[in-house]
Amino acid sequence: MNRVLEIFAEYGLNIENEKAEKLSRYIDRLINAPLNLTSIKDFDQAVHKHAVDVLLPMINLCGEVLDAGTGGGVPGIVYAIVFPVKVFLVDSTRKKIIWLQRIIKELEITNAETLCSRIEELGHEMRERFDVLTARALAELRITAELCAALCKINGRLLFYKGPKWRQEYRQAEHTLKVLGLELENVKEYFLKTGEQRSLLIFRKLRKTSEFFPRRISEILKKPL
Repeated sequence: MNRVLEIFAEYGLNIENEKAEKLSRYIDRLINAPLNLTSIKDFDQAVHKHAVDVLLPMINLCGEVLDAGTGGGVPGIVYAIVFPVKVFLVDSTRKKIIWLQRIIKELEITNAETLCSRIEELGHEMRERFDVLTARALAELRITAELCAALCKINGRLLFYKGPKWRQEYRQAEHTLKVLGLELENVKEYFLKTGEQRSLLIFRKLRKTSEFFPRRISEILKKPL
């Protein structure tokens, strides 16, 4: 039996054999990537922390998704394999993008594309384009929110993966979220069988983002909203 299927079954997650096989090949490529895209080198651990982690709180996804600061492709590649979505993988490091392009071609993932760009620059080029924005381990919440908000459609959703201390980040980000017109719609807290407590914060975008945002990353870091 495919090891991905076995681990997914521990969480009550069901997935088609073909998708499990593609996920298995992707995880194998990720943990053996020459660019050190993940510190996790054990296959089972990677399935828990890179596949289960991003899928366990999800029911379904549709539309166009942008994965900000995708790195090695989590969660974007996982979404593209599992859900009927079009995923855009964004990273500013060309070596990572080239690796992702090779993986997309090798695994025949037809619903994923790459964009080599800084997310704050893309925010002015593709404003209000995407149904869903997602980010995992990109930055603290108030910074991630400013970087991503302009790219999301009105009434679209922003999915941010966080750890157990998300409440502290949320309190610090309340003013930022109000300025950007983002409303916390749901929080899904869950545990991985490897011991980690995880959270998925789901925001809805209520109104058009001011043309002023996002600012340059140096400005955001110097003076967060």
